[in-house]
Amino acid sequence: MKNLGFGMMRLPVLNGNPTDFDYEQLNKMVDAFLEAGYNYFDTSFVYHEDKSEEAVRKALVERYPRD
Repeated sequence: MKNLGFGMMRLPVLNGNPTDFDYEQLNKMVDAFLEAGYNYFDTSFVYHEDKSEEAVRKALVERYPRD
């Protein structure tokens, strides 16, 4: 098991807006992290004006089912 977490506190955004996520870039980052064999994502509802967990859902959960 690899021990590294992907912190979701500072995600790529568009136009400097903390809730306008650059999903193209974020998806690439998530894909690279998973392909490297890591699987721990650290997030909190307070990151990105309470929108970080929504971004994680779109970039990770909706694209990589748990099964």
